[in-house]
This record gives sequence, structure tokens and C-alpha cells, in this order.
Amino acid sequence: MGEFVINKTTDNRYSKIEDRFRAILPDPHFSDDKFVVIAVKEAIKAAKEGNVGVGAVLVNEDGEIIQKGHNRIFHPYFRSDLHAEMDVMNKFEEKFKHINRISNYVLYTSLEPCPMCFTRLITSGIPKVFYATVDNKGGMVRMRINMPPIWRKLSKKQEFKKAQCSTELADMAKQVWLMSLEETNRKFLKRQNGF
Repeated sequence: MGEFVINKTTDNRYSKIEDRFRAILPDPHFSDDKFVVIAVKEAIKAAKEGNVGVGAVLVNEDGEIIQKGHNRIFHPYFRSDLHAEMDVMNKFEEKFKHINRISNYVLYTSLEPCPMCFTRLITSGIPKVFYATVDNKGGMVRMRINMPPIWRKLSKKQEFKKAQCSTELADMAKQVWLMSLEETNRKFLKRQNGF
């Protein structure tokens, strides 16, 4: 359990990025900034806890935040399925068990969804998913054409694309994610190797 404790060096790195983040104001020229700011704030929380630095927020048609969350793979305990999007959807589906149609919701995430999250979001039926920054190595949105036919068919009515956000926010989302990767990759290797 001690392997997942955040050390002071890591905490200081995220303190610096938090200071920079506090100075950012949503830019009215970018329609998604208001919600991407919240997703990035959640990503910073994830990274500071020793998780992969990704955050997400679910918004209704009135622009109200319905649910927010972040990656929780390593903290408070190991859960292989708790990527940011999964965290948000688990909370949402648990709280609103009797909602059958979710046609008026938008999910914002700080990073392009991975294959697991992408298929979960397709299954959920969320009509719009916007991400702040691309994941060139693990992102699935641009790889949709390579999915099995049923997944491509199910996703046809959904919109997955890069958020209309400021370059500064997209850059910050990417930085938080990349800063957390070295530490979390070590944790994955320790877990797989049993030490």
C-alpha cells in the first residue's frame, strides 16, 4: 500500500501546475473552456493522488454540471476500471438509475478516451463527448474505423471530437497527463511483476 503514497517531489510538481492553473480563466471565444477547466481541475486532483492525470465532467442541456470525476486507478485503492470517464459514468448511472434517455448530455474529458472508455461511452449513449487533448498512442476516437462493425454502428449517432477550448487549456491537460505517466507506469509495472 505504501507504494501508492505521493512523495513530496511529486506533490511539489503538481503544486506548480496548480498555481499556473489558478491563473487561467475560461476564454469566452472558446465555447468549451468553461467545462474543460473543470475537467483539467479534476485531472490535477487525480495526478496529485498518484493516479493518471485525467479528469471528466458530465453536463446537461442547461449547462449544469451533473457529475464530475477523475482517474482513480491507484487511489484510494486499486481499481483497474476507474478511468476518469468510467468514474463519472459509474456515479451518474448509480445516482440516476431510472433515466432511460440521455440525449441531452455532454461529457467533457481532459484526454481523448482510451479503448475501454470509448466503448463504455458508446454503450452509454452519451450523444457528445469532447476531449481537451489527443492521445496519439492510446486514444481511440481517431481509430473508430478499426473497431468491430457493431461498435461503429452503435456510435454513428454520437459525436466524439476535440473540444473547442483554448490552446492553453489543451496544453495544460496534456502536461498534467504526461507528468503523471512516469509514476503511474512504475505502479503498473510493480503490480504486474508482483513487487
